Amino acid sequence: MKKIFKGTVEGDLVRFEKEIGLPSGTHILAIIKTIYSDKQRDIKDRQLKLLENGFYLGRKLFKDRDELHAR
Repeated sequence: MKKIFKGTVEGDLVRFEKEIGLPSGTHILAIIKTIYSDKQRDIKDRQLKLLENGFYLGRKLFKDRDELHAR
């Protein structure tokens, strides 16, 4: 069974945002992945900039359909 939960580390404990629904004493294997909000924000901004500018694929870029048909 695989479930994903978000939580916060407090000393040696992890406090989950929601109830995980496992009985006390259950043995688990936890994989920890740190969330870096600043890094995620930078990635999001970079991806949005790429979407706004478009991708250069070696061809002439047209801003709108009328430019394409004017050729």
